[in-house]
Amino acid sequence: MTLRIEQDGRLCRIALAAPEKRNMLDAPACRELLREIRNADGDPAVGAILLEADGPVFCAAAEPEDDALFSIGGGVGKPIIAAVQGVAISGGLALVANAHVAIAAQGTSFGLTAIREGKSGEGAFAAVARAVGRRRATELAVTGRVFSAPEALAWGLIHQVAPAFELDDRASEIAMAVANANPAALRQLLRYPPFSPKCGEREVPPM
Repeated sequence: MTLRIEQDGRLCRIALAAPEKRNMLDAPACRELLREIRNADGDPAVGAILLEADGPVFCAAAEPEDDALFSIGGGVGKPIIAAVQGVAISGGLALVANAHVAIAAQGTSFGLTAIREGKSGEGAFAAVARAVGRRRATELAVTGRVFSAPEALAWGLIHQVAPAFELDDRASEIAMAVANANPAALRQLLRYPPFSPKCGEREVPPM
């Protein structure tokens, strides 16, 4: 099973559930994740989406067939909250960048490392650039360096750092509070620039 889906009141929990594969997502798994996020977004019983992961690694890679998954944060009317631990690399980092609120465990590592494999990783680059700015994302992409949670926090890529044993409780508390907020107000907020996809496209022209 690639994903684990649970309904918790008005909160939809979507967990990456392949810890034996470091929660790497191939193209079919990316389609499944995109479909489940869109399903949750269209469900009136859902107020927010919590993206989390089983095992010690959040997501070591994600390779979608197109960039729809890597721009999903700008195309939904329900907030996405991410609980991140261990490693979030390349496509995994793009998932974090698409979250409206991201909480990471202490010791989590991040990176845009596609260049190390001779790839450009344009989709992941664009997602991260929308979150931290093109110049910072360019430095991360061309060096392929791995960076820490304090750096990610300083750049606004994540919003909180929690002790590892508190990550689930803190992320769940925030996500549940968001899920129970006024849905019309949230939808209006997320469809207003700078949240809209078109705004992101203006800020990050193709490489």
